[in-house]
Amino acid sequence: MIDSNKVKVFSRRKEILGWSLALFVLFIIGFFIARNADVENKIVKRTKILLGTIVEIQIESNNEIEADKTIEKAFAEIRRIDELFSTYKETSPVFKFNNSPDSIIKLDTEIYDLMVLADSITKISNHLFDVSIDNLMRVWGFYSDKPVLPNRVDIESALEKSGWKNLELLGTGLVKKKKSAALNFGAIAKGYAVDKAIEVLRESGIKKALVNAGGEVKAYGKKWNVGIQHPREVYEIIEEVVTIWNNSIATSGDYEQYFEVDEKRYHHILNPKTGFPSSGIQSVSIINKSNAIADALATAVFVMGVKDGMNLIENLNDTEAMIINEKGEIFYSSNFRKFLLSENQ
Repeated sequence: MIDSNKVKVFSRRKEILGWSLALFVLFIIGFFIARNADVENKIVKRTKILLGTIVEIQIESNNEIEADKTIEKAFAEIRRIDELFSTYKETSPVFKFNNSPDSIIKLDTEIYDLMVLADSITKISNHLFDVSIDNLMRVWGFYSDKPVLPNRVDIESALEKSGWKNLELLGTGLVKKKKSAALNFGAIAKGYAVDKAIEVLRESGIKKALVNAGGEVKAYGKKWNVGIQHPREVYEIIEEVVTIWNNSIATSGDYEQYFEVDEKRYHHILNPKTGFPSSGIQSVSIINKSNAIADALATAVFVMGVKDGMNLIENLNDTEAMIINEKGEIFYSSNFRKFLLSENQ
């Protein structure tokens, strides 16, 4: 596949070819979604590149001009969330937090509240979900076009600077941190942005809508059929299509950002305890009413593994999971099948 001394980089978020492939997959997934449209109403669908991925919004409307205005409001909300949680824009509160020499910092209420939610996911996942691993992400180079295989010394150094041991939530927006601590909301902010976009559409009077941000999908108003990206076949979705209504689904996979060294895949879903990419799973899809929670749990379960991850899901209310392991075998939580299109026909 590759020369033993070369690194092959795969990142559909960084390359023009990647965007084309993602658009093709989005078209396939959109085909399954659009098939479910009511004949009387027109589906208005728009896409933009936001959150480091392709975001698609679909609503049912009889007035395309007004639909465009409403969809643009939802895109604006997603853009606001993107800028709020950015780790590289100097105007972002998260960027300022990561680069502040202060030990106690007051955060925007919205950011602090998401940290509280993230903290709860961290605790129930035995600290295998963590939004404080920005230093670790940087060591691996997943912010750049050239991710690298770091040496163990650099990984150990990044691990020491990462983790909740370096942070303390003091309440009323106050966070105590060690100087080197840095946040990265990449595993939850996309789902949160989808939730907020849906809020905008609801408040604008839209009765039926769907928002899809690169695999984080939320819908309401009727049943929507959603295809899930095949973790190994770029142009395909998995055989089973999911039907959601007034619900959401989020997927995390090792195919989104990765590189290969000596034919071994190194992806961006890092284990906060080892500092290395998690192994044993290709993708995880989580169903939950909150897309932020589904997004975070998809990452948590991916790192936890099939057995521990499924045990976690079975102990959570109104939450289901589909896990594809490294062999391509599919595992379902006890009630996931009721969301399969094949079970709803």
